[in-house]
Amino acid sequence: METKTEQPKTEIIASEFPQKVGFVNDFENIFTEEEIKFLENILVKYENDVNREITVITIDSVPENMEFDSYAVKISDNWKVGINNNGNGLTVVLSKSLRKVRISTTDKTRDLYLSDEFCKKVIDQNMIPEFKKGKYYDGLLLGLNELIRKWI
Repeated sequence: METKTEQPKTEIIASEFPQKVGFVNDFENIFTEEEIKFLENILVKYENDVNREITVITIDSVPENMEFDSYAVKISDNWKVGINNNGNGLTVVLSKSLRKVRISTTDKTRDLYLSDEFCKKVIDQNMIPEFKKGKYYDGLLLGLNELIRKWI
């Protein structure tokens, strides 16, 4: 008798991504309504002023056999962050429960403005110290301020 074993799932299909609800997509329910409104207003104004898109996503899990960083890149691609802004986009994916954060940039954004090294510095110096204190909103806001300051 032959036994078939399933191959590990390494790819996810589009229907497995949550639907985008705005610039701030708090699927993990980390932020208050007021915090979401404030962040949303900042990001809408930023896009209107400089034609660059920043999307924030919080999640409590990723699909099985998918690394957090890969998922962050794939959801940003799936949502086409930055596509309507001439390729100028980035996504901040944060998971309190997984204790992970990633800034995913489009190629244009990374090549011209925000290097991987700069994004890592923002995470390490601005976000994580606040996250360790349980201040996720403060850490995100500090990180966004640094990204926007550099990307004007």
